[in-house]
Amino acid sequence: MAKRRSAGEGTIYKLPSGNWRAQVSIAGRRISHTARSQQGARQWLRDVQGQIEQGLTYQADRVTLGEFMTGWLAQKQTRVRPATYQQYSAAWRSIQPALGRVKIKDLTPGMVQQLYDMLLTHDKRGARTVQIVHIVLHGCLSQAERVGLVARNPAEPCIVPRPEAEEMQVWDESQVSQFLTYVRDQPYEALYHLALKTGMRRNEMLGLQWDDVDWIKKTITVQRAVFQPIGGGWVLQPPKTKRGIRTVQVTEGMMVQLRAQMQQNETMRRLARKRWQEHGLIFPSLVGTPLGGTATSNRFLALVRSSGLPRIRLHDCRHTAASIMLSHGIPPVIVAGILGHSLAVLMQKYAHFITTTQG
Repeated sequence: MAKRRSAGEGTIYKLPSGNWRAQVSIAGRRISHTARSQQGARQWLRDVQGQIEQGLTYQADRVTLGEFMTGWLAQKQTRVRPATYQQYSAAWRSIQPALGRVKIKDLTPGMVQQLYDMLLTHDKRGARTVQIVHIVLHGCLSQAERVGLVARNPAEPCIVPRPEAEEMQVWDESQVSQFLTYVRDQPYEALYHLALKTGMRRNEMLGLQWDDVDWIKKTITVQRAVFQPIGGGWVLQPPKTKRGIRTVQVTEGMMVQLRAQMQQNETMRRLARKRWQEHGLIFPSLVGTPLGGTATSNRFLALVRSSGLPRIRLHDCRHTAASIMLSHGIPPVIVAGILGHSLAVLMQKYAHFITTTQG
């Protein structure tokens, strides 16, 4: 039998199945929710009443997370870098099977937390992946909260795992010297010099163009990176942050390496003939397009393996360069500028090297 509430508060009643149903009217049309307990039904009723006070309409009450997320992602696509949008889309693919058809008004912190836990334990996703899922879901639901679809963001109170600190693998100066000797006359030798001496990111190096080199001042300006979306193709895009745009001073030895790379490019251009696509890249593929990021990293790993040196990834060259610069007493603020980091990020990542080498 229905348990009547006072005017405007809706009704709650028990179903033959033992579940509880709550109902409330919006603009003369009734909406309902079934809960396992009377307390759950009451909580839903309180939530909806709060949403009505904030402007919830009958039409808005029908909106699923999938429908709202589609519009939110479309807006984000015009405002974020392609790499960020691809990351958001991948996160949504992890969310959609569990929550895509759920009406936004019915989402609870428990449902969101269950998704995070399932991704970690059942799907064996990493903590960083779950963090990104949380960022996307929280951002979407914050927008839903702002427009009055929910009274509060159900992702807000959820516990999000923190990735374990990754152990940093670096080479010392002797090992760097051994490797650079080993790769002498190898294709893209200059790229390895640049990675180990300046700490540039892989996709920043692959996006460098000859116009970025000042041969007189001996500088290289980083102002773009290559992004290669899933499915093929490539895009040259600005660095992720304003600090990523920077001018790096290099040595005469590095300039010699770049001149050798220029000659190598001329040879590739002649061999490619009509297949060559000119983009002015310092490190192009055999037909002038950007090198593949994964292939470049794998090529580096193969050289490391055959050299007999301790295994590091291409990205670890960045850590190696930073640790060597700090060991030479270069002020952290200067090293941060070379890497395109904020000083705070540098201190967090490389505090061990700073304290042990500079007291």
